[in-house]
Amino acid sequence: MKKATIAISLGILAVVTWWLLAHSHHSRKSNMAEFETDLTETLVRGIMQEMDGAQPKYYYVAFGEERTDPSRLFIARFASHIPPTRGISSAFDKRNGQVVETAHARMGVIIQIVRFKKIDAETMDVLVQFPNQPAGENRFAYRMSGQGGKWSIQRHLPVVLNF
Repeated sequence: MKKATIAISLGILAVVTWWLLAHSHHSRKSNMAEFETDLTETLVRGIMQEMDGAQPKYYYVAFGEERTDPSRLFIARFASHIPPTRGISSAFDKRNGQVVETAHARMGVIIQIVRFKKIDAETMDVLVQFPNQPAGENRFAYRMSGQGGKWSIQRHLPVVLNF
């Protein structure tokens, strides 16, 4: 009887552990190889150029639904950009929708590259979210076109429904 109880308990523990790991928000990271590309760099630079008129103090970049931090190597691609570019982990959201840099308490804008949708070999749609913007005005599909390894933004449209 004791052996059966122990076996059942261990089985339940194994199933619960597996379920927690599989469904844990922290265990799901975005695939960096998918995100840290020349296409993404071109897209982020284009978005920053559009937003520079609003004069944010910082840009914070995040990847995927889970807001995974980009690598330092990817952020280094923007080392000369003003205002500075940081990974999302160096910021925190305030309740009023503002995003503040933790070291200097400077407000900024989150650029969240959520996912990619391949149209053909040279065309990609990219879902981008701006979490600190009002709901309904914060998700856009950017059409990217590439030729010879060079990418460019063709257009962007608001996303009202699923992407």
